[in-house]
Amino acid sequence: MIHHQNLEYILRHGFQCANSPLANPDYLPIGDSGLIQDRNIYPVPIIPPNGNLGNYIPFYFGYRSPMLLRIKTGNKGIRQYPQENIIYLCANIENIIKSGAVWCFTDGQAKNKTTQFFNKTEDLNKVDWNAVYTPDWHNTEEDYDKMRRKQAEFLVQDSLPVSVIDYIVVYNQPSLQKIEKLVNFLVPSIQMKINRVETNNKNFYY
Repeated sequence: MIHHQNLEYILRHGFQCANSPLANPDYLPIGDSGLIQDRNIYPVPIIPPNGNLGNYIPFYFGYRSPMLLRIKTGNKGIRQYPQENIIYLCANIENIIKSGAVWCFTDGQAKNKTTQFFNKTEDLNKVDWNAVYTPDWHNTEEDYDKMRRKQAEFLVQDSLPVSVIDYIVVYNQPSLQKIEKLVNFLVPSIQMKINRVETNNKNFYY
């Protein structure tokens, strides 16, 4: 999930982690700036791969994340952006692994102290897929941990080729028009979809 202004650099140079010397010097961050800074030095406790979160490219497993809602509303000091400026770059886990990337994943928000890290595909059943895909992720008295589990992450160390992108999801037709020409020029194999993916018919935005 990125601001559309970051797309051209990624299509030209691939995904780069925040701490990479090849990272986009003009990258426009979205979300909680304090959390982003903290992640740069927060340790990844599983070996391999180890390192800090700043050495990884993070992917959500799901959509309609708590952070997107905060970006939409400008809640809790987050810089507000209209959803049409936010796009999803969607990749298949199998394609990421086939690319030779070094990776791990979590069962919740990566910087939460109760979150566990995994580095084997057979442990993907440790992810709460119901929480990942639920549109109603708020914590309740019955489930005070749902929001953390909703934000489970797949983390790729250092860099990742743009060839792993299966499709890009945008908010609406004007959003599509902003990037369609760029994508068709640089990586025409990437499909583009508006708000939902036909295979699951789920809205990606609020």
